[in-house]
Amino acid sequence: MQLSHSRTLTKYDELRKQARQLASNSLPSHLKHILQLESVNHRALSAFKTLQKQDIRKVDWDWCFAPKFCIRYPKAFDLSVWHGNSLCSLTLGRPTYKGTEMRLDFIEKFTENPVFSGDMFGISLIAYEAYGKVIGAKQLRIMNPENDKLIKYYSSYNGFSYQKSLKGNPHYLVKSI
Repeated sequence: MQLSHSRTLTKYDELRKQARQLASNSLPSHLKHILQLESVNHRALSAFKTLQKQDIRKVDWDWCFAPKFCIRYPKAFDLSVWHGNSLCSLTLGRPTYKGTEMRLDFIEKFTENPVFSGDMFGISLIAYEAYGKVIGAKQLRIMNPENDKLIKYYSSYNGFSYQKSLKGNPHYLVKSI
């Protein structure tokens, strides 16, 4: 690994930690003291391997690619949400090449806890907006929503508009941050 890549990883690791802390402080009061925001670390991947076999999963991502993604894209942002020792969700994304937009590329919820299950997407948005602001991004993009139901759900969070696929680029939802 080149020294400049290593320095970038270290710099953005600190910015990721700062964004997770900002997001933790911005959680709604009913979630602030019961959920923890962390990276997609060994603990998260170990918990994922246990959950991977469950039939309730709506996507089939193998989250074990997350560490490689974060090395390939050193400015990437990864998030795991925890309730005690229970993994609630994982998200992964990165800034666009110009750094003016923050992409949310992958998101998956693992909890069916009725107290906060419906809050997982909103928590991810809080964290991604915090990271976007920390790195100077002006917009947040949700990349490649899989179907119209997801587009409608994500659009219900104020400010998102749909952008069709153009010239080989993916479709996405976008909002200013």
